[in-house]
Amino acid sequence: MDQEKETKLGLTTEEVEENRETEFGLSGLFQAMSDGECDALALAKSKEGLLMQERMGIMALGEDTPESKAFWAGYEKGLRKELHGDPKDINSRWASYVPVAAETDPTRKFPLIFCLHGAHNPIQLTETYGVAHVAAREECIVIAPENENLDHILALYEYAKAHYPVDLSRVYTVGYSFGGFMSARNALARPDLFAAAGMGGMLFAGDVIAHDLDTQFYPEYKLTEEMLQKAESLELPALLFMGEHEMLRLLPLWNEPTPEIRGGVIPLSCADKQKAFNNWRRVGGCAPYAFTENKKVYAEHGDPVVRSIGAEFERTEVREYNERKYFIGDSVNAHGECLFRTVACEGMIHWPTTMFAELVWEHISKFARDPETGKLIRL
Repeated sequence: MDQEKETKLGLTTEEVEENRETEFGLSGLFQAMSDGECDALALAKSKEGLLMQERMGIMALGEDTPESKAFWAGYEKGLRKELHGDPKDINSRWASYVPVAAETDPTRKFPLIFCLHGAHNPIQLTETYGVAHVAAREECIVIAPENENLDHILALYEYAKAHYPVDLSRVYTVGYSFGGFMSARNALARPDLFAAAGMGGMLFAGDVIAHDLDTQFYPEYKLTEEMLQKAESLELPALLFMGEHEMLRLLPLWNEPTPEIRGGVIPLSCADKQKAFNNWRRVGGCAPYAFTENKKVYAEHGDPVVRSIGAEFERTEVREYNERKYFIGDSVNAHGECLFRTVACEGMIHWPTTMFAELVWEHISKFARDPETGKLIRL
């Protein structure tokens, strides 16, 4: 990575070099991605932390190298990786990952996943999110663009339809951090296109001002009543994934972030988070949840899911993966179905665990969408 990218990941070049000499070189990064209440070294030494660091090793292969392409071609059932666009133009650069099976069976169609990055981190880092890992096993096409604006996503969708064997009923958007934000806004803008959305490290379903980021312009976005009504009528499944120690202080939902975070481009105040949460419940066919200002209701609740997330759910579950608990809250509608699932990871920072993409895929893969009518299909 160049110095600009390394600094974007929370470390200067000097800090990266210094940390490489230690046994747990990413502990500094882990600390930078936390709310200050996470023991970064303990996380780095934990089973999940070691797995996360192992996955980060992909970045050492280089973005456009034979080694990187060989890795994806040989992983699970295999993906053919190809970089597109001008390497010097962040607005045109994107990567595709197409199942090897597409070469041997031209009659097959494959799900398409748009995998969106966090704050213009390199495509290699996007590969560590786990989406490509799941796609290599489940045989999905993945497109990872640098430019995540909806108009560019739609242009890439048209390109994919013309050049790849896409199952047009199974188009998904998944992202982490800024990519979770863009997945949310793009899916809410086009619920007729996306069968479902996976959002990690970000809770958004509202308005945002126009802004620039790394020479890219992101226009103003308003979530109108008409958009909500359309998403609700078409039914838009989604999974929201957050760590308990996000630097953005997303959890619990009653927690007020720092003034710097509240004053950022994306609205993340306590009121904004709760409003966004209820917008997703509405899209999932559920009544809004009545939050209370009495924090003890959540902090002293008998259900660990409620304590972790800061909201009550119609159905809850606790799972454990890699010696870490995952608190799952299902917003269940009147038909007994969960379209909107919320997941909190025990003690986790603003970073995707190795289970992020797995849990997203478990949920969103249950759904498809009729490309002609936009109607949701249960698989």
